Amino acid sequence: MKHRVMNKLLKKMVFLILVLTLIPIAGCGVETQIMEGQEGTQADENEIDQDQLNEGAPADIGLINFQTQDIYGNPVNQDVFKDYSLTLVNVWGTFCGPCIDEMPDLGELQKEYEPKGVNIVGIVVDVQGEDMEILEDQLELAKQIASGTGAEYTHMLITEEMIDSVLNQFNAIPASFFVDSDGNIVSEFYIGSRKKEDWATIIETTIENQ
Repeated sequence: MKHRVMNKLLKKMVFLILVLTLIPIAGCGVETQIMEGQEGTQADENEIDQDQLNEGAPADIGLINFQTQDIYGNPVNQDVFKDYSLTLVNVWGTFCGPCIDEMPDLGELQKEYEPKGVNIVGIVVDVQGEDMEILEDQLELAKQIASGTGAEYTHMLITEEMIDSVLNQFNAIPASFFVDSDGNIVSEFYIGSRKKEDWATIIETTIENQ
């Protein structure tokens, strides 16, 4: 049953990646279902729900226990967050134009904010098949994109745990959220790409609300 749900999620995300590449704007306003069972809502790329930001995400979701690897084959787990008070997690795909467009800005922000205790980590959703096997051509493309855009922070592969705890909470990418040093989600989900100055404002606001 879990594999059928996982396969459906991966197919849905790949479909949305292909749709997003056809939208010639920096950020995508798409219909997104944030929590399972709720009606979809229209996400505005510049809209920040302050109530959600203050309250954070539900306590039963997060990245508090997982084992995966990055795009270079290095093992990664929840300890990737432990040295930072906040980490911005950015979910992206290799065929998602808006995802790639914002990665140079995210790369610059990671370098600027890491000394302040804020990191950025990526999760790439389309370098694995339905049985979680690695697709080598896609993996190489992900490496090229990360290097070419200057987004040289950690980019993790997805796991079943990530799907169960986080990735099933939204159905469009790019999608981003903040976690604390333990991997608990402490912000809303931000759907759509944003410019550097907008991300900087969101980061500063999230720091202030810690």
